[in-house]
Amino acid sequence: MKRLTIILMLSTLAFSFTSCESDENQDYDNYITISGSVTIDGKTYNNPTFNMGTSMEVQGYTYLTYNPTAQIYYTAVYPKTEMINAGGGLSLHYFLALEDNKPGTAGFTGMIMFHKGDQMVFRLESTNVQVTINKIDPVGGFIEATYIGTFSDGENNPKTYTVTGQIKATRIEEPTK
Repeated sequence: MKRLTIILMLSTLAFSFTSCESDENQDYDNYITISGSVTIDGKTYNNPTFNMGTSMEVQGYTYLTYNPTAQIYYTAVYPKTEMINAGGGLSLHYFLALEDNKPGTAGFTGMIMFHKGDQMVFRLESTNVQVTINKIDPVGGFIEATYIGTFSDGENNPKTYTVTGQIKATRIEEPTK
């Protein structure tokens, strides 16, 4: 009986450790992974993945722009609230523009700003990024995409980082102009 009790306690303990480990590595609806080493607010991260919000915290819409030669559609994606808890004591705000309004490969422009409290401590600006738009539902559905490319840190002597990310945003009506 004592041996059975010990086996059950060890099994429970092992399950508890496994559960805690999987909580730290949870999948996010929206995330950014920076390849290699990056220092943000004095802390060095290796291949970090940062939470960029759930699909209910992120929204997007499509809009049309006109230039002298063509009409161009874009899809804007950004958090509903000012900041998203990115983890590790950091929060972030961002604006991403997908350079199309239908599934397929497209260009991408984006800025992601990391904050500690009220102070911006790190900024990434897209330099050469491609996006694959997987889905753009009607209003009320979702916008889903993945992206990969290089971002610059926006400093005077900028470093570039290879970044991958995922987007899942609730689609809303285009805000009034």
